Amino acid sequence: MNMDIFKSIKNDPGLLESVRYVFENTEINNNSLKNLIKYLREISARENKQYSEILSIIKADEILKNPEMTGKTRSEEILRKLYHLRFPLWSSKQQEFKSIANRFRALTGGEIIFPEFAEGNSFKISFEIRKQEDVDKIFQTISIGKDILSESLKKIKE
Repeated sequence: MNMDIFKSIKNDPGLLESVRYVFENTEINNNSLKNLIKYLREISARENKQYSEILSIIKADEILKNPEMTGKTRSEEILRKLYHLRFPLWSSKQQEFKSIANRFRALTGGEIIFPEFAEGNSFKISFEIRKQEDVDKIFQTISIGKDILSESLKKIKE
């Protein structure tokens, strides 16, 4: 673990304590540790909350003391919850995209690929083709999912 990361926050005791608490109870890598610090700082600045309050909001104690989770999954869950708290609108949009893509996959076997951060006003679709029969069915398959494709286009443009 890169000790420079801890040195960079040594002048912020509340942040240091919160980061150390997560660090000691997870298996968090350097990049995730940097994101943890970034999310805590940004949420604290935006919502005027102490770092310990933020960890309380996401129920970090429950996650960090969950014996059924590995250290790695605990760190992933902490970061996921902080990400949702930091980017609530984008997180909500991601969930919408994931739901639409899952419905399309279940209905057609194809994949809708939304651009990262919903940049632009288009998306891609993808199908795995293994045999001639798949090629022959592709237009029928797309027409089955037409309504979901239309919904996807509407959502990407919102």
